[in-house]
Amino acid sequence: MHPILNIAIQAARKGGNNIIQIYDKKVFYNIKNKKIFKEKIKESNQIIKNIIKKSYPKHHILNKYNYFKLKNFKNPVWIVNLIHGKKNFKKKFPNFCISIAIFFKNKLNISVIYDPLKNEIFSAVRGYGSQVNGYRMRSINSNTLYQSYLSSKIDLIFLKNKKIYFNILQNLFNKGVIFRTTSLIPLDLSYLSDGRIDFILEFDFKIKNYYSGMLQVKESGGIISDFQGGCNYNNKLAIIANNLNLLKLIINEIKLFI
Repeated sequence: MHPILNIAIQAARKGGNNIIQIYDKKVFYNIKNKKIFKEKIKESNQIIKNIIKKSYPKHHILNKYNYFKLKNFKNPVWIVNLIHGKKNFKKKFPNFCISIAIFFKNKLNISVIYDPLKNEIFSAVRGYGSQVNGYRMRSINSNTLYQSYLSSKIDLIFLKNKKIYFNILQNLFNKGVIFRTTSLIPLDLSYLSDGRIDFILEFDFKIKNYYSGMLQVKESGGIISDFQGGCNYNNKLAIIANNLNLLKLIINEIKLFI
């Protein structure tokens, strides 16, 4: 195992396991308990930071909102997001995760996504593939839309009243596509990498929010595209599919409406 990946996994596990100590406790119903939640977040972040700094004191640690600062550093940079899916966590809906993305010279090289409730560690090292709990992940080579699994954050479509996307989804469902989602794109990206989901449609896609998951997709053989088959997907409709053949089928269906 890559030595930095090993430390990243240790940090994600210990930070994640610390935060879920309050998962089963009703701590979100008044101002006092919300403060407890914030303190637990801060404590877990410090646990992660201490583990990283103990092994790599010269590395830099940023949160997800500081991607724009990457160019300011010569040494490796760790982007830590303690909880993707805070609303799920507070609602006790069992889908949330911790992510760590590690950049060397502004290039993403290592990814860790940890689901502490299911005790699943998804990871990737650039050029060395993706793994889940130490086993190699490969996206499934599906060649049909029928009974393929689609994930998408449909709630965003309702909020923005984008009828064109309703039409796209209805057409895909008419083709026999099955809808499944964790309501959490980073975790869905790991699931796609492991063949549990076949493709993802993400509207108003912002890749900086999903760097960690995207490395796992690419290292498992998956592919990302805009609706025309190109690379102009940032802030637009993005298609993340587990193989090129399926991607082509999806694009052909979307072209009917865009």
